[in-house]
Amino acid sequence: MSTSIENVLHAALSGLSLRQQVTANNIANADTPGFKAQSVSFEEQLSQAIQGASNNSTTFAEEAAPVVQENPNLSANANGNSVDMDQQLLLMTDTTMRYDAVAQTLAQRYALYNTILSDEKG
Repeated sequence: MSTSIENVLHAALSGLSLRQQVTANNIANADTPGFKAQSVSFEEQLSQAIQGASNNSTTFAEEAAPVVQENPNLSANANGNSVDMDQQLLLMTDTTMRYDAVAQTLAQRYALYNTILSDEKG
């Protein structure tokens, strides 16, 4: 069974939105002693959810849920903070562009549905 493209797009928006929030939190805490940067992964979960998709959108949403984790690959500076500001700013830019692209795709799909439904009433 497959899931709808809208479910996939909504799951992608959810993951990207959470990544923006976590990245913003990392940036806000760039000077906080001992702060450990976090990251969000969702692409692998989303891919696996698509491959094993069912028609149950709740199950799909659970399977595709993003995961927040402390990034163990980052080295800490002298005060124990592991935020790399350049990396976080690049990640925020990339995530914002991806979010905008997915949101635009979803909006276009809904506009197409609206056009189809309007023509049928017509």
